[in-house]
Amino acid sequence: MTEAIEKSTTNDKALYVNQMFAAIAERYDLLNNLMTFGLHNNWKKKTIALALSALDTPKSALDLCSGTGDLAIILSTMVPEIKITCVDNCPEMLNLAKDKIKKLKIENIDFLSADSENLPFYSWSFDIVTMGFGLRNLINKEQCLSSIFGLLKPGGVFACIDLGYPVNNLWQKVYFSYFDNLIPKLGEVFAKNKEAYTYLPLSLKTWYKQEELKNLILKTGFKNCYFKNLLGGAVAIHIAIK
Repeated sequence: MTEAIEKSTTNDKALYVNQMFAAIAERYDLLNNLMTFGLHNNWKKKTIALALSALDTPKSALDLCSGTGDLAIILSTMVPEIKITCVDNCPEMLNLAKDKIKKLKIENIDFLSADSENLPFYSWSFDIVTMGFGLRNLINKEQCLSSIFGLLKPGGVFACIDLGYPVNNLWQKVYFSYFDNLIPKLGEVFAKNKEAYTYLPLSLKTWYKQEELKNLILKTGFKNCYFKNLLGGAVAIHIAIK
């Protein structure tokens, strides 16, 4: 059992995951591009497009587990007048997001260092809440989803993109082999952190299948939820409406 697996299954998981992301922050975008062959940007654009298709002129948005800010930047580009708040509890990631946004001269995005499971906002504050590859890393996912439901205005939309389970059995075997064998090597070579990228396949194996996540989202109060598989189910977008 690797050190990453041992740590990620303890009560200190939140601290461990936060320290892990802090350690790889500078190489996070590079590894995302390498691991997804650059496809993650198109996936995130599809996520925002699907969310916006269920909304009329959204004015306020919350991006949770923002990382380096990709979803918020895409949303800002598509809806320049919207006000976006990015939340992450890893200052190193938020600093990189701030640098990106400053270079792009975007002025409608604010930042808050906070825990996505304990959010300091009033109910009915946002038209849209987005989360990219972050829910999987939280300890109390149902608590986070309940908070998101409460923060959304009636008719508001929650858009979540994360890893999924391929539908085809052969593709699923290839997929898990890729995560188990190649991803840690990429992390070791390009991020100088094999342990962090050993955690990734572990987090996938304990993650919900697409239908399971849909049911969990509905359980927290959303009136409607659907998912769209990408790359044969390797990645999935969930769209939920309050």
